[in-house]
Amino acid sequence: MINPARWSLALGATFALSVGMLAPALVAGDAVAAPAAATSVVSAPSVSTSAPSGWNARAAAVVRKLGLDRSPARVALERALHPGDYDCAPTELDRYIASLLKPMTPDDMDFLLTGGAMDIVTADAIFFGSDTDPRYALPAGYRTKLTHTFRDAKRFWDVKSSDIELHAMHGSMLTDRPRVERVLMRVFGFDREWAAEYAEFVTRVVATTPVFRHGNNPLFTLNAFAFTPEGKDPKLFAGVQDKLIFGDGMLDAFSALGMTDVAPRAVLAHEFGHHVQFEDNLFDSPLTGAEATRRTELMADAMGTYFLTHSRGLSLNTRRVLEAEKSFYEVGDCAFDDPNHHGTPHQRLRASTWGARLAMSAQKQGHILPSLRVARLFDNALPAIVAPDAS
Repeated sequence: MINPARWSLALGATFALSVGMLAPALVAGDAVAAPAAATSVVSAPSVSTSAPSGWNARAAAVVRKLGLDRSPARVALERALHPGDYDCAPTELDRYIASLLKPMTPDDMDFLLTGGAMDIVTADAIFFGSDTDPRYALPAGYRTKLTHTFRDAKRFWDVKSSDIELHAMHGSMLTDRPRVERVLMRVFGFDREWAAEYAEFVTRVVATTPVFRHGNNPLFTLNAFAFTPEGKDPKLFAGVQDKLIFGDGMLDAFSALGMTDVAPRAVLAHEFGHHVQFEDNLFDSPLTGAEATRRTELMADAMGTYFLTHSRGLSLNTRRVLEAEKSFYEVGDCAFDDPNHHGTPHQRLRASTWGARLAMSAQKQGHILPSLRVARLFDNALPAIVAPDAS
């Protein structure tokens, strides 16, 4: 069974892509495995000489405690450092992420991978973010589109959703020492003295290393996810609401790839599908490991497309939605044995096509199917959706 408090990644024009999806990053045909000619004027100092004893173990424990998936940026960093371990075709998304990695020195990349900055900004959004706090406001260019889609999704699905918050996470918080310090104390469990010392290190590095752009490098926030505290430590998560969070880096990727229309709404639709699963307890199944994750991710693909194309949902053009989805499903997911496997490109497109067809059938009857009914129908269709398709 997948832990219902985990958050799912959401990359590309539509839905959550697997943490196993990113190929060895290429820019103009050159791998970004060892950026020997980095352009950073100032390189990040070594984390190993600045972090306290046991930092890596403590950070890993926090990730497990929160049920975090690796972010797409973290996967890209790991693959850039170990390119021979992966065999997936490069895509435009790979090239975009590679363009962000290319100017970085090994120390810059090590800071991103082991310094905890990406986990700090994510934890800040989960524990302290709010849809009423202007520090977590969605970027103006996306605010109306996302909030309207969120409102429509809440009206569409028959689950409790009044307590879900929609807000952003901004990498710029990494230059705010008090905010970094409070994350280190509450989430990482360090005392005030040590938290203050390490917060000073993190904020100084982010503010003074040019390639990090004062926290605005998209790699810090290249993620979007659904989150629920249900089933987690009530003391740790006291006051934390169900959330749907968009990172600035995710929205930057949409813009860079020319996918600013359907993409944000489709990602939100997929992530809202996970909230439907949270409320309906749909993470419970006889499946385990990669097969369990694939089921819930493909179901969220189907639910998202059902909402996007239904006449009482967003009523978007089916062909337009599926074309946008296909352009990103071509990124691929080669992590067949990874517990976070999200399905192959063909499987994901099949799941979305199934959702669109269900919407067309349901709207002929003039109603929205109950979410549990959609889930049951999807589970019946799942064997055909994941059937082998190699030619």
